[in-house]
Amino acid sequence: MANLNESSLSSISTMNKDDFDLKLVVLGKSLVGKSALTFRFINDQFPKEHDTTIEDQYKTTINIDGYQVKLEILDTAGQDDYQSMQETWINYGAGFLLIYSIDDMESFNEVKKKLDKVILIKSKDIYSCIIVGNKCDLGDNVRKVPKSMAEEFAKSKNVPFLEASALSTINVREAFMKVAHDLMEKTQQKKNSGFMGKMCGCTLI
Repeated sequence: MANLNESSLSSISTMNKDDFDLKLVVLGKSLVGKSALTFRFINDQFPKEHDTTIEDQYKTTINIDGYQVKLEILDTAGQDDYQSMQETWINYGAGFLLIYSIDDMESFNEVKKKLDKVILIKSKDIYSCIIVGNKCDLGDNVRKVPKSMAEEFAKSKNVPFLEASALSTINVREAFMKVAHDLMEKTQQKKNSGFMGKMCGCTLI
């Protein structure tokens, strides 16, 4: 379980010319597959058992464009009882995977609300989001959220969109890599423009 407080390190740090340290947060309604997607990305396995998540934190290192990128991934609770923690989670992270399930329209509506909250809280920081429609392996016979609807909404918010499946390993790595790559690019752009610091929530070490 993650231990978060106000003294947490910056959401984005450039350690040296070859290293990035990025904090990602997985947000979404309960039972949409947030933990399954995260576990698949970290371990390349689908979890055989799953307990309801409150807060789980994972760490891994990946290579993007020749850079060693250290990821801290916070998998969050989706239950209503923990909604008061959303602001803490959003302040903690810089990259956000907003997850819904294609067979649950309410979960898609929750993603809309969570995206608005991220945009509000992170408006002065470097951040990146992606909307992910999980469980695309279920097929159109159980689909409640049309892909075109999600695509249109994501486009209206200028946010990337993917449908994915933790079970079938569809677009799982792509979703996490997209967020990390976007954060790297934005961090580099800010660094090159000479405006790194408190205004963008970044720390140079």
